[in-house]
Parts: sequence; C-alpha cells; structure tokens
Amino acid sequence: MSTLRRTEAKAFFANERTFLHWMNMSVTTGSIAAALLGVSGHAHKKWGAEYLKRAISVRILALLMMGISIAMAVYAAYNFKKRGDMLTQKMDGPYDNRVLPVVLTIVMMVFLTVVWVGAMVSYHSS
Repeated sequence: MSTLRRTEAKAFFANERTFLHWMNMSVTTGSIAAALLGVSGHAHKKWGAEYLKRAISVRILALLMMGISIAMAVYAAYNFKKRGDMLTQKMDGPYDNRVLPVVLTIVMMVFLTVVWVGAMVSYHSS
C-alpha cells in the first residue's frame, strides 16, 4: 500500500536559502576576481619594470576565479531546480552534496594563498 508523503513548506524554504547562500558566495568570488582585474589594469605605475609579468599572472588568477564564480552560479541554479523537482515529486534524498563545497573551499584557499604569497614576495622584493 502506497502512502502519500506531505512535503513541508520549510523544505522549499531551505532549498531557497541554500540557493541564495551559493549565489552569495558566487558574487563574493566574482567581486574578488573583478577587483584583482582592476588592480592588474591600473597598478603599472607602482609595479615598475616587472609590470607585464605581474599583470599577466594576476589577470590569469582573476580570470580563473571568475570562471569558478560563474560555475558556482550555474551549479546553484542547477541544484535549486533539481532539489525543487525532487521536493515537488516527494522523492527521497539525498538532497546534499558533501564533495563540491569542500573542493571549492580548497580551491578558494589556494587562490587566496597565491595572492597573499605574491603580495609578500612583492613587498619583500621592493
């Protein structure tokens, strides 16, 4: 005998909250990338002769971060839709993803460490 399950409204709100958190992180990452792109384009007066080498490496890093930001937004939209469909159809989980948030955290830590190390090297070489 099949019984119908009732999906509570708080599950839909939790799905929306998760989507908004992912979008917030995506916008934050994109903002950091845009700031790095702005710095690489306008800091030539302070960087001197090594401007081209530094500007290219900062731009590559910023463009990689921008790509990750876009991927995060796409992932958030895909997950929101998938989870919403699962809730509407009253399907059993899993509703979580334990791998991707950890991978994104590690990638962001690597990017920020590269920026920090670059700033320290630049500071000590001047």
